[in-house]
Amino acid sequence: MKTLRFTFGCSVLLILSSIAASAQSVQTDYDRSANLSTLSTYDFYQQERKLDDPLAASPLNDRRIHNALDTQLRIHGFVSNSTVKPDFLIAYFVTARKGLNIQDNRFGLLQRRGNVNVNQVTEGTLVVVFADARTGREIWRGFASDEIKPKDFEKDVNKAVAKLIAKFMKDRTGKK
Repeated sequence: MKTLRFTFGCSVLLILSSIAASAQSVQTDYDRSANLSTLSTYDFYQQERKLDDPLAASPLNDRRIHNALDTQLRIHGFVSNSTVKPDFLIAYFVTARKGLNIQDNRFGLLQRRGNVNVNQVTEGTLVVVFADARTGREIWRGFASDEIKPKDFEKDVNKAVAKLIAKFMKDRTGKK
């Protein structure tokens, strides 16, 4: 009975560990009827942040995300245009939740030695939305999820945004 409980416990920990590892990802979706290749100018949608929005509590992080998006789009040849109507508008949101990081450091087949480390972490998701400036219709959406590490936040945001914009460039050309 102990062996069965032990095996079940290990299986649950393994599944939870694989879920946590797979959560670190970048995903996109877009309107297949929209011609993304014609987009060249952008501007940021003026968002009203609610009190419970994590970015309302941290204008510094809001600016970091804004600047990362602006930088990556400019690197790829897009032009920020607030003087005339741009081709698309950008909005972004973040969510955060508590999660567990489980590391099984045990070894051996019959007698397992070692330990299991369980740490509480904060997992965050950045959602970036591009909308057609003429119609207001959403044409592209990207999600970047990862563990939030405050000391590496700016570097992690820049990396996530670079991955999102790279995926946007692929979606723009229709290549997978």
